[in-house]
Amino acid sequence: MVAQSLWKMDVGGRFGQSYSGTISATNLSALEWSVEKHGGDIVVALVGIVTLSIMFVMLFGNQKKKLRLPQGPRPLPIIGNMHQLGGDSHTFLWHQAKKYGPIMYLRLGSQGLVVASSAEAAREFVKVQDKVWAGRENITGQDIITYNHLNIGGAPYGPYWRHLRKICTMELFTAKRLESFRPPRTDEFNQMIKSIMDDVEEGKIVDLAMKLSHVAMNNITRMLLNKR
Repeated sequence: MVAQSLWKMDVGGRFGQSYSGTISATNLSALEWSVEKHGGDIVVALVGIVTLSIMFVMLFGNQKKKLRLPQGPRPLPIIGNMHQLGGDSHTFLWHQAKKYGPIMYLRLGSQGLVVASSAEAAREFVKVQDKVWAGRENITGQDIITYNHLNIGGAPYGPYWRHLRKICTMELFTAKRLESFRPPRTDEFNQMIKSIMDDVEEGKIVDLAMKLSHVAMNNITRMLLNKR
């Protein structure tokens, strides 16, 4: 099939040159091959541009809000300050507190973190301004685990949370309630001591940490389910 037209691209795929005349099936095949050859590069370039645009918006889109935050070490894109918090994170925070003050701001991925590194700053957070900082951020995973914030650990501060705390204080964490679980606790400790004596008689190494964890877990299951 032959078509008569004015083209702004020649059959080799180069822009900037005019081509006027007939295009045969052979030339059309060459043009299609050129588009297929360079199409992947165009897609990669578009993906790169979109990715850079998203990163630019994440870093500089909320610049006004960032100006009101405490000072802190400069975060990296995407990961924030996660690379600086390793095994000696307490030492890192101590050095940063000497540089930026007792209250500083870090980023852990996409989440912000305000660090109070002095007794006075911690008292301001947990005692003076405790109601302001008592709320929790809504996270999808936390919503699922806490059944849409119905338990005391995930419920936001308010009348419902105070009602749950009242129930726990008056019904669960009372001396009378704890005393009612004394028999199973005593039984579990006696079994732990017997297990330790058996291991000593057989010449085995006593793993005290493992035995204490078993006692704690057995106590919890007997309090909740009345069985080990």
